[in-house]
Amino acid sequence: MQTGFQHPNGLFNLEWTVFSTSFFVILEFDSIECRGGLMKKLLLIYNPVSGDGRIRSGLSELINLFTAQGYLVTTYPTQKPRDAWLTLEHLENDREQYERIVVCGGDGMMHEALNGWMHGRDMPPLGYIPSGTVNDFANSYGIPKDLQAAALTACTQGWTSLDTGCFNDEYFTYVAAFGVGTSVSYQTPQRRKQIFGSAAYIIEALSTVDFAHWENNCETMEINWEGGSAQGDFLYGMVSNSKYVAGSDLFTRDLFNWHDGLLEGVFFRRPMNLNELNQIIGCLVRSDFNNPICIQVQSPWFEFRSSQTDWTLDGEYGGTHDFVRVEAVPKTLRMILPPEHLDHPEESAEESQHHEEVQKTDE
Repeated sequence: MQTGFQHPNGLFNLEWTVFSTSFFVILEFDSIECRGGLMKKLLLIYNPVSGDGRIRSGLSELINLFTAQGYLVTTYPTQKPRDAWLTLEHLENDREQYERIVVCGGDGMMHEALNGWMHGRDMPPLGYIPSGTVNDFANSYGIPKDLQAAALTACTQGWTSLDTGCFNDEYFTYVAAFGVGTSVSYQTPQRRKQIFGSAAYIIEALSTVDFAHWENNCETMEINWEGGSAQGDFLYGMVSNSKYVAGSDLFTRDLFNWHDGLLEGVFFRRPMNLNELNQIIGCLVRSDFNNPICIQVQSPWFEFRSSQTDWTLDGEYGGTHDFVRVEAVPKTLRMILPPEHLDHPEESAEESQHHEEVQKTDE
């Protein structure tokens, strides 16, 4: 049975379908029409414990803002690691019911969202509200850190296509890394991050370094890329598509381009003495890697062969591997960014879907 209700002042109309069973009645809302027209459906997935936890106190204001922008909001607080990934992956068959997907959390949340989103290439453009401790992804793309400002950006009716990276069979938004200090992002206790902020990572990093035996901090590895290779012991290595890594732009300054089809590789060889360690520090401080102990190179792909090596992906544990292939996936993620970064400004959901179909045909 289908029925409805009209507000006496014309503020909104509701239409729903009633499904009666012997035990309960289910109301399935077919549409909610406000004075400005039908409300669009938005799915908000958020991590309630990310960063300093401010999303919990700001959630009501976010929902109010989205509603004022004409969205009917469904909220989902993640319950466990990879919950956002699985939620979006299983959303594939029901994605047409949502015209906008927005995720709120730290860089790990954005990593999960990308992998879930990639299971359906014609899913709606993705919006992001950063609420983590460092927020490298948001900093690289100019997404505001203020919850309300980021939510307004997520309501923008346009999007742009971003390159992503593929690490064996898993996607990453901005960085894949190995070596000294890379485990701190996922091993640092959440409580310590809430108290000390980004300084908590420095504290944790210092506790993981073997200052007496630098060989214990290194990985023996063969690295290949388009047009080159390197072998030896490496203190640290990363492949990124980001302006900021660990809160700093020193690694890829003047190289980062979010849709050039290239990844940036930065690798530091094992320092054999204090002078070489100081050279590495100097390279970082000056963002100048013209030194034999450092390698900075751009390539559409990288391959790594080693003994079992721990990796981190977007600040999350990326597993232990003896072979890794990392490659750029050009213009894959349809992301809602501030207006100055949009390739397709003011594009409707229908136009967005048509553009995606044309892009698939061209491929």
